[in-house]
Amino acid sequence: MFRLSLFWGLAIPRGMVTKPQNNAPHILIIGAGLIGLSTADALQRRGAKVTITEARPKPMRGTSYSNSGMVHPSQARPWGAALSSVPDDPDFERASKAVFDLARMSQDLLRQNIQDLSKTDALSQDVLSQSGSCYQIFEQSEPAYAAKEKYEALGVQTALMSDHEKTLGYLALHFPDDFGANAFTYGQALAARLAENGAVFIYDAGDLRLRMGRSPSGGEAVTAQLRGHIFHADHIIICAGPQSGEVLSQLDIVLPLVNKRGFAVNFDKPDMVLPQAPIMDAQTHSALTVLGETLRFSGTLGEQSAHPLLKRWYHLVPDIMRRLAPAREVWSGLRPLSPVGRPYIGPLSRSNLWVNTGHGHMGWTLCAGSGALMADMVLEGVEDARFALSE
Repeated sequence: MFRLSLFWGLAIPRGMVTKPQNNAPHILIIGAGLIGLSTADALQRRGAKVTITEARPKPMRGTSYSNSGMVHPSQARPWGAALSSVPDDPDFERASKAVFDLARMSQDLLRQNIQDLSKTDALSQDVLSQSGSCYQIFEQSEPAYAAKEKYEALGVQTALMSDHEKTLGYLALHFPDDFGANAFTYGQALAARLAENGAVFIYDAGDLRLRMGRSPSGGEAVTAQLRGHIFHADHIIICAGPQSGEVLSQLDIVLPLVNKRGFAVNFDKPDMVLPQAPIMDAQTHSALTVLGETLRFSGTLGEQSAHPLLKRWYHLVPDIMRRLAPAREVWSGLRPLSPVGRPYIGPLSRSNLWVNTGHGHMGWTLCAGSGALMADMVLEGVEDARFALSE
């Protein structure tokens, strides 16, 4: 039997991470996307030893890879409501409030983390390229006014406006508290900082298996088996996005997730005036975002190809679309939506096992807050029934 040991580096930036003690808890995190990396970061900052396993060869290559690039608490109203036959169900309204509260807290943590990373070589501010606020455009005024009422009922600050450049001439809701930023660049920098501060990464770990076993102290605990080794950890946290249900099924745990495919199409930014803040299309759950030298169209819900995404934006912005060279990259990935309208963050019935997944379209917005909440639960015993999974 092999018990995983960690080797800790000495290059820990002052004031950022508490150096782990010999008796610090060892925590295994499954998944190296935004949620897994943010969870590892929050735990490492408080002195825990963290190991991150990832089925892919590098971090940020799953759902987080070609993110729309918006940190948008305004969009806390769950897409899960679109899966319900009763979209105005009170459960979804409660979920919206819980997600919105978490999103506002997460947004503040993200801003601070971006600032910290930007002070180092890991992340240059011009690459991250934050843009203040976001806009949501409408083709008719009636749904725009109805949407404004719903946002304001949730506590979202917004105003209707129209501007040739900022809103592409459409009537739009302006969300001044939202902002745009490059999620992939941020995740790469976060993974580098984690490794520098002693986190262990194990990639190409798609054959990892969870089993019920015995802890070193003799009690029952979940263990992870990989490449002939048995990994003992004080805690195991599942942050595997749309694969989380498959991972937990090994322990006969049913995780209610609806994995919905989304698309992103990346173009070289054309030589023309473009909106600097992200533009969301209310009708199709999609967005136009300028990220450095990339113009990205991304999103949709339930489509089977990128064609409807591009067709929609050709309708909305034909002048821009005609100026584009052939797409540099077309990407597709699954987003894990919780049918109850909010992520699952909390303990599971199996000893030492936790889950942090189901963020849907809100992963970039919620990642820092979800990681911090998970660290509070694991290390401080905090409980938050709003995000519990009832098995």
